Amino acid sequence: LRIKTKQQAVSRMLRLPRGFASAFRAVFSRACSVVAMATGGESAGVSASDYRKNEGPPPLVVILGSTGVGKTKLSIELARRFDGEIISADSMQVYRGLDIVTAKATREEQAQARHHLLNVATPDQAFTVIHFREAALPIIDRLLEQNRMPIVVGGTNYYIESVLWQVLVGTGIREERTRRRTTSSSSREEDAKRPKLSSPLEESESGGNRESAKEDDAKKVVGSENESGEQVVKIAASGDEEESELVARVLPMTTEQLEQLESPVLHRVLRRVDPVSADRLHPNNKRKVVRALEVLRQDGQPLSRILAEQRGQAGGSQLGGPLRYRNVVIFWLRCEQETLNARLNSRVDSMVAQGLLAEIRQFYERFVKPYDDNDFHRGILQSIGFKEFVRYLEKYDRDQDRLVEEAMAATGEGAANPPEGLPLLRSCLDNLKLVTQRYSKKQLKWINHRFLVDGPREVPPIYPLDTTDVSRWPENVSGPAVRLIEEHLSAIEESNLAAILAPLPKHASPRAGLNEE
Repeated sequence: LRIKTKQQAVSRMLRLPRGFASAFRAVFSRACSVVAMATGGESAGVSASDYRKNEGPPPLVVILGSTGVGKTKLSIELARRFDGEIISADSMQVYRGLDIVTAKATREEQAQARHHLLNVATPDQAFTVIHFREAALPIIDRLLEQNRMPIVVGGTNYYIESVLWQVLVGTGIREERTRRRTTSSSSREEDAKRPKLSSPLEESESGGNRESAKEDDAKKVVGSENESGEQVVKIAASGDEEESELVARVLPMTTEQLEQLESPVLHRVLRRVDPVSADRLHPNNKRKVVRALEVLRQDGQPLSRILAEQRGQAGGSQLGGPLRYRNVVIFWLRCEQETLNARLNSRVDSMVAQGLLAEIRQFYERFVKPYDDNDFHRGILQSIGFKEFVRYLEKYDRDQDRLVEEAMAATGEGAANPPEGLPLLRSCLDNLKLVTQRYSKKQLKWINHRFLVDGPREVPPIYPLDTTDVSRWPENVSGPAVRLIEEHLSAIEESNLAAILAPLPKHASPRAGLNEE
């Protein structure tokens, strides 16, 4: 007999109250899970395939946490335990190369469970949250349709938000409405018409060199299949001739072209086509102004109108629309900051022995050195762990890399005659440690402000797991996570799940007007 059958038999035989049976099931499951996690096996008599056959539909599992807390380790354990697959939600790990710098799952780790969305873009390709969402959703839907568990894990929290909540910005609009209807009716059919992995902003044929603001030109920019598109067309084609020409020249521009314009010019265009967003955004906030213009170009509606529609949906808020999936389990891996800092420092120190210098040198010579206009705020060039070493890479060559590696491996801090590049490399490593620690704090802030704020936004329970003491990993992390998912699969009420692992309470927002984009 399987565990669940045993529990039912005991309940019938003793005629125990239903609540007592649930408590017994939780205790019995806890005992089996502790034994299983301690031995690296599974609960007696229960395999991953048994769960798919005999339990309820699998949840979408999400693992949050700052860098270095052990998200990869837990995701692999859960994937093996419940026959799931892992979807990486990391904005740098989508790019090929820099495996050490971006702390990708190793080949050995990837061999233990199937991973998705690693190494899917080249360093010279644009990859945005929209690309991630359109790539991740079909994978999640397919797994759920197959009654298998999708496990989303990563430190790019806005990537995770893009799949958890229905967001109209950047879809376009009609497509997300269609997907929302499909999801709400519990259909798991993949939408064959979803955009493929391509740039969300198609380059205009004009290259931004329009000579006039004719209505036909404006229609090419925003389309005219909805009322909002028609309104923008009329705005772009009417009024002051100089302003109209400016709007018609700017709207078709690519992201790169927009970013080359002065902030006041961009804001001037935004005020003409979306005055509500222009009032909300400071003229010097170029990134958000550019984003608002991109949304208009792509979706044919002003950003302000899209956000208003999201807020008007049941469960919607200023941060997005309602939940996309209702059956969700979210774990937040946490670690005491002092312990985490030491862990991050140790990880940085070990990177050199793992081949860091060879990795960043190869990347530098292929994607940076041949070009004069490198932008270290875009794409993988902004990756923590690469730009911190540019000073060293520009000054020294592979011969110095070899000498530095030999010196660090042989004598560490006590090198008698250190090579010339060693002090600069150590400075780069120290800088990387500081930047990584700051980034971990930024990730924590995001989770607190976006997932735990008490407000109109629908947020599933967030279950905390403490990874501070890695020697107690089975008791503090993997064991509780497995038990909670087991009970979730058994359709236990949320109040009973809290007896296994209490969700974090919501708190008042520390500030109003969080970023809506």
